[in-house]
Amino acid sequence: MENAILKDLNPYQREAVVHFEGPLLIIAGAGSGKTRTITHRIAYLMAHYKVPPQHILGVTFTNKAAEEMKRRVEKLVGANKTPWIRTFHATAAAILREQIHHLGGSYTRDFTILDEDDTRAAIAQTLKELGYSDEGLTPGFVATVIDRAKDELIGPDEFASRRVGMFDSYQLELLDRIYKHYQRKLEASNALDFADLIRLTVRLFHERLDILNFYRDRFRFLVIDEYQDTNYAQYIFSRMLAEKYENICVVGDDDQSIFGWRGADPTNIFKFEHDFPNCKVVQLKSNYRSTARILRAASSVICNNQRRKPKELIAERPEGERLYLYPAHDEHDEADFVARQIWELHHRHGVPLNHIAVLYRVNTLSRVLEEALIRWNIPYEIVRGLKFYERAEIKDLLAYLRFLSNPSDDLSLLRILNKPRRGIGEKTVATLQIQARTQGCSLWEAIGRARANGTGTNGARKRLQEFSTIIKGLQEYAGTHTPSELTEELLRRTGYLTELQADGTDAEERLGNIREFIGYLKEFERRGGLREFLEEVALMAEADTYSGEQERVALMTLHAAKGLEFDSVFLVGMEENLLPHARSIKEGTVEEERRLCYVGLTRAKERVYLSFTSQRALYGSVLFNAPSRFIWELPKEDLEVPYPWELKP
Repeated sequence: MENAILKDLNPYQREAVVHFEGPLLIIAGAGSGKTRTITHRIAYLMAHYKVPPQHILGVTFTNKAAEEMKRRVEKLVGANKTPWIRTFHATAAAILREQIHHLGGSYTRDFTILDEDDTRAAIAQTLKELGYSDEGLTPGFVATVIDRAKDELIGPDEFASRRVGMFDSYQLELLDRIYKHYQRKLEASNALDFADLIRLTVRLFHERLDILNFYRDRFRFLVIDEYQDTNYAQYIFSRMLAEKYENICVVGDDDQSIFGWRGADPTNIFKFEHDFPNCKVVQLKSNYRSTARILRAASSVICNNQRRKPKELIAERPEGERLYLYPAHDEHDEADFVARQIWELHHRHGVPLNHIAVLYRVNTLSRVLEEALIRWNIPYEIVRGLKFYERAEIKDLLAYLRFLSNPSDDLSLLRILNKPRRGIGEKTVATLQIQARTQGCSLWEAIGRARANGTGTNGARKRLQEFSTIIKGLQEYAGTHTPSELTEELLRRTGYLTELQADGTDAEERLGNIREFIGYLKEFERRGGLREFLEEVALMAEADTYSGEQERVALMTLHAAKGLEFDSVFLVGMEENLLPHARSIKEGTVEEERRLCYVGLTRAKERVYLSFTSQRALYGSVLFNAPSRFIWELPKEDLEVPYPWELKP
């Protein structure tokens, strides 16, 4: 088995795989076989060094990447020997499921994890309850502020002192109150938002050394993927787990760090050698994905960044075609060029449509592209986050299931209280919320007390009684039935389907979505129950929603393309103020935009098409942007243009 694990590895990969104890930094350039190296290292630890699988923790950023790593490890060592391989947030969630009660307060192991929409809804409620709805603070802005604070391990009690100078004094006071109120609301609902998962786990480790040492002994070997994308909280989480044994292997490439806007810090890679002075450094130098021309072009762009770790990537593939640069007149000309080229690639060169991607910096560029693809009768899909799970009917079902799993979840209860319509008025709901706050209980408990105490009108109490009877019956049903059976039963008992069918508006499509949801639940039941399902959905990342299996062209942002590869890639909107984005130019973060361009180029295996426009209608105006500075950084000899055009800045 050991020979099979090492077979077909190149010298750089082998060096990383056979390393045993002590810190290891693997610099893995684009297309260098990173996942292969990680999975073979995990397998070799078990097969050769006899490390028990339960002592190995593999951490990555998306469910898709974690599942792929598991699959490959199982193929090498067998399905019964798989270690923990999860995302950062899933790892933290699993630890908190076991230990969160040690933090005190009202948290229990049945906590709910809020997704992005739920978080914004909770913040919107907070703004309303505090009377701040007219203060010019949007839920999205407040969510970003709180999320960034939590990623820096700043809790509500430290927020005001740690954010002095970032906001004016009045706005800081408002945000401080909002953060505190919002956090109290979450705890009362036994709910955690995404950023709480890492923050509270780190807090638990700080407060309980015995618990930290338990997990240090449990996970004696750590393998962390995409280390350049870690934020401060994830960095501290990793360091705390590794400090006892120092058997930590991190894999990453600072040239592919493109998530600075959400707190990722590429300098974590640079700090690794300082944090662990005795670490071994291995660079994976062979690129197996892109042709030599594509790799040369990408390297020519990224070498203009000053804050980067010098590295060498060697193309293992032939020279290939030159990159095609199209100077378009406007966005319609650009979109028509893209559609025409895709048609030719597919019909004349036999390239499957799902091997083609169109990448852009901002989502707003997709509309004109869609129109052109429709005219050319080219199937496509837009990879844009959690579209399926954001649909109203699916959010309703998830809210029911979350509440049945965690009756303290006021946020989910507020969503389902009148779904379908039950005639429970806003005044009744407001009264219940006030009672819950003053009595220090959950909204569900307040409903029970209102019925017992005779609060409200006879009609309101009757409707609350009917709702309570349905919920109690479903709670009992949940104890002996699968999640899919529970979902079908709640649809029947609540009358949700009846109202949906009577509504008539997109009823058939929405019914189809519900059937698809139930089908996925049945499929999931082979590997987990209701709690695991709800957790997976809450922790789903944008990249998890794209499979690439259907015969369609993929349209997505450059950020969403991270970790993917395609035969042919179109980079559209290669213009100043789009790529690099105007905000990055203003804020001095152009180097991250250059990394974004590098990521886009290195998604391609065979062909790259670049385009920019002389004028572009966008955001209600006509823009006259110059070609992107990144175009001038490409080697002229590797570019082809359709007509004489002087390539100079």
